Amino acid sequence: MEKTEWSDLPEELLDLIANRYSSNIDVLRIRSICKYWRSTVTMSKERLQFRFARYLPTSNKKIKACLFPTTFFRITLPSSCPNKGWLIRTTQASKYRKITLLSPISGNIIRSHQTLDLLKVGVSEIRQSYKIKIFDGLKDEKIPSDIFSNYDMKYDKTPSDVFSRVAFLDNMFFAINRDKKIWCCKTREGSRSWTKINNQVEDFSDIILHMGRIYAVDLKGATWWISLSQLSAVQQTPSTPLDYYKYDSCKDTRLVEYCGDLCIVHQLSVTKHYIRRTVGFKVYKMDEDLAKWVEVSSLGDKALIVAWDSCFTVVASEYHGCLKNSIYFFYDYGENLKVFKLDDGSIIEMTDISSQSCFHMFFLPLL
Repeated sequence: MEKTEWSDLPEELLDLIANRYSSNIDVLRIRSICKYWRSTVTMSKERLQFRFARYLPTSNKKIKACLFPTTFFRITLPSSCPNKGWLIRTTQASKYRKITLLSPISGNIIRSHQTLDLLKVGVSEIRQSYKIKIFDGLKDEKIPSDIFSNYDMKYDKTPSDVFSRVAFLDNMFFAINRDKKIWCCKTREGSRSWTKINNQVEDFSDIILHMGRIYAVDLKGATWWISLSQLSAVQQTPSTPLDYYKYDSCKDTRLVEYCGDLCIVHQLSVTKHYIRRTVGFKVYKMDEDLAKWVEVSSLGDKALIVAWDSCFTVVASEYHGCLKNSIYFFYDYGENLKVFKLDDGSIIEMTDISSQSCFHMFFLPLL
């Protein structure tokens, strides 16, 4: 049987192969096979829609809405244990600039002179995350390109609003702004509208796509689903039975998928010497038989990653140093990573990143 070279495959077949992958990392690796594959498989907007920084439609020419997507990946090295990996986060690639590595939890840029060779590591995409920044008072012209090239740096133009909690469904972005209200941006051809979701009688903290629906959680821990036909919020569950009197405040309330269930995560804090600190977390899930919220006392073999713009679980045994039944979080800028252990309620602060550290999963050796 005659052997066929990679470069002899027809363009139609290459296009079918590339279209089966939605990750920009996968497309980049396909393009690195040979010169023919690189010239045939393009990094087009159609192929990687909403995978890299871009403008979103607005009806006001003086207002620019900029989308900043990032992706979480699990990385494994051939020289290390193949069953253990590291968690990394990247900005989306485009044909105009290189991939930028970010801290998985804080989202800060990781500056390194090392190069990550994608052909020499195992790469598995975990999830996408989005941030939308609104720039007001601009003339009818494009924002300088450095806003896109410096993902989270200081800009000449300060955004008038930031949507840090964002969900995407059916060519529509649903996002919570600084005023804790939900807005919708339709990205279909010919649509240039931003719409405020109706029936928002509460302030909202987080939003998520779950089982084909958009859900939001208010500050009291009640969940709401968004009607796509009416663009209206409909209350789904009552508030969680959290005893707020034991704490100064609930620092944040998040939504997360855990074992197929939609759960509420409360980040609790107290103030001491005028400094507010996280002292713990409470996780609740809805018991469908009892029709009430019940506290989740154990995450089993999972660990919960609480980033500012994303919240998800990982299997602890698949990552170097990761503690099961724990919650990794980053309270504020200038502080170290921390992990909350659900079994005893203790909090460990990062002091080292050695191979024995429970934070080792966030620090890829190549970097």
